[in-house]
Amino acid sequence: MPEVRFRLTLPPGPPPAGTLFLTGDFRGWSAEPGDFVFAGGELRAELPEGTLSGVKVRALGPAGTLTEEGDAWGGRAPAHPLVVRGTSVVELTVAGWQDERAGQGRPPRSAPPREEVTLIAPWGPQSVRLWWPAGHDGPLPLLILHDGQNVFDEGPTFAGQSWDAAGAAQALADAGRPCRIAALPVNHERSRRYVPFGFELNGFESGADAYADWLRGTLLPSLGRRFGAVPPAQVALAGSSFGGLITAYCGLRDPGTYGTLGVFSPAVWPADFEFLRWWQGRRDPLARVWVDMGDHEGGSLTGAQEVTELARNMAAHLRPHVQEVHFTVGKGHWHDEAAWRARLPGFLRWWLGGLTPPTP
Repeated sequence: MPEVRFRLTLPPGPPPAGTLFLTGDFRGWSAEPGDFVFAGGELRAELPEGTLSGVKVRALGPAGTLTEEGDAWGGRAPAHPLVVRGTSVVELTVAGWQDERAGQGRPPRSAPPREEVTLIAPWGPQSVRLWWPAGHDGPLPLLILHDGQNVFDEGPTFAGQSWDAAGAAQALADAGRPCRIAALPVNHERSRRYVPFGFELNGFESGADAYADWLRGTLLPSLGRRFGAVPPAQVALAGSSFGGLITAYCGLRDPGTYGTLGVFSPAVWPADFEFLRWWQGRRDPLARVWVDMGDHEGGSLTGAQEVTELARNMAAHLRPHVQEVHFTVGKGHWHDEAAWRARLPGFLRWWLGGLTPPTP
């Protein structure tokens, strides 16, 4: 196996007390240093050729406390991307350490929603984060996004990155294609709400049907009363990973409800790929479907190629059963918010550009 030499650059000031070590996808994000301890700012490790992994630096303190690298404001930071291609040197620059500041004071890089409201749902209060372009207060084409904590500003995001949905949508509005966005944050019940089949991460109890019922029976009518009715042809549902899975599930479960489905990096593996059996014979002849995948999604270059082909085959399977399918591969894209942020503008152009008649 190739030897990878990791060289560490730390921020000014003393590092957290304890042992500095490397973790990541390739280690199952282990909290134990194991054989991946830095000595003198360096670590040498033999890793399989073609490994793909996000990696981070952590410190294990004398009392067993863990401190993970973060951004300069004490918040979460995205993982460093690692691609093993032969013997190599990887430079790891740590911007800061996660602490009690939790990212407070970080300069905003993306626009927040214009408004946030709360609706009642079977699982309790559900926040709905709303954005629309200034001067467009009547009915507009509607985009419903899952994982709403990640799609606007960075403050509530998991890793300090967002989709910058408002920025992407504003650019389309400036070009004469305005839309409204309703983003739905989710918490620790994400696997239960977004995965329509029982598996380990949702305790073998899915809540996806209750979620799909709430989207159709509560969210859409509530937005219609507030902003004016929007025909199903102008309603899009979109999400990534498990959000892509629940998007495809809702669209095929309730044909005629959503005119467009944005299936980003769909994670269809739960319950031994049960979704690929469930969808047999299901169709929505009026739906347009966007399917995409990054070419660095997986634990290895070979695995990423297999996942990309799976998404390509999904698109091919759907074509005879829906109005239109658009498939795209994100070059150099990982399974993260940065990738979905890069692909969102293309999806918005495709979605809004295909609406008839054109948005005034």
